[in-house]
Amino acid sequence: EEDRSSPWWPPGSSKQASSLYEKESMELMMTPLQAGVLVVVVTTLVLVLLRRKKVTKKFLDKSRQTVRLKEVEQLSPDTKRLRFALPSEDMVLGLPVGKHFKVFCPNAKGVATGEWNGRPDPEAEEDEIERKYTPISSDDDRGYVDLVIKVYKGGLVDRFPDGGKMSQHVDKLKVGDALAISGPWGVVQYAGRGKWLYGRKEIPKIANVAMMAGGTGITPMLQIISAILKDPEDSTKLSLLFANQTEADILVRDHLEALQKKHPDRFTTLWYTLDRPPKNWTYSSGFVDADVIKAKLPPPGDSTLVLMCGPPPMIQYACKANLDKLGYPKHRQLAF
Repeated sequence: EEDRSSPWWPPGSSKQASSLYEKESMELMMTPLQAGVLVVVVTTLVLVLLRRKKVTKKFLDKSRQTVRLKEVEQLSPDTKRLRFALPSEDMVLGLPVGKHFKVFCPNAKGVATGEWNGRPDPEAEEDEIERKYTPISSDDDRGYVDLVIKVYKGGLVDRFPDGGKMSQHVDKLKVGDALAISGPWGVVQYAGRGKWLYGRKEIPKIANVAMMAGGTGITPMLQIISAILKDPEDSTKLSLLFANQTEADILVRDHLEALQKKHPDRFTTLWYTLDRPPKNWTYSSGFVDADVIKAKLPPPGDSTLVLMCGPPPMIQYACKANLDKLGYPKHRQLAF
């Protein structure tokens, strides 16, 4: 114990120290209201920190999993929007922009043994088939994934007595039925604000994206268009050339035109071409050719990226052949 009789303690110091201690204690005491306010502030800070640390769970992990059909919307006589529920309402699909997932279903037998739509069927001996799909929903949507499916029914057209294998399978699904999928897959990815990845290779900043789509090949284009236009700081310019058989075949037309109308300075060109156009058709007709590419898409250059998705003959003979003819660099041509 300290000896306060020591000469080192000045007279009256003990009393002064005691008074100072009591004064400080009084200053530190809080009223019940102040204590309540402090509790609220601390609790709020803790909740904010916990929310920041909480990581949204992603569904896709490249393993095979199932989703269940939640609702169906008929968009046209042969086109549907199907919403599939994820296991949790707080979960996101986990699909990077530009990538796709695989859908699996039992194989079907053609009208003629070993054939599908009048040609030898390379999948004839397979028990199961898979197809690639890009959803129209994104990771901004929680708890579900939306697919737009064009159903190719067999027997409606003489040339296609069997129709489409996967589209007819999905068309038969009822609410509550399961669908097997896996992903994410693909080598093209949009990382935002002009940054693109092809595999692990980064593509230098792109200012213009020229798109050519055929039929259901519009879905990856819509995914990318939507992602770019959601970001007001993304200055990428978009152009789309969309080819179809007939006017009735144009998928998500209303949605595309609404986006173009809302963002005319960024989504600068939306153009159609039809194999069998109706009377008074004001867009192009026939296959994609050099003239329509030159007229509607940005000119070739390292700052222009061309994306293509559609039937293989269209990509090879209509798109790539004419892009080469017009001088578009091959390393700036990407096909899904």
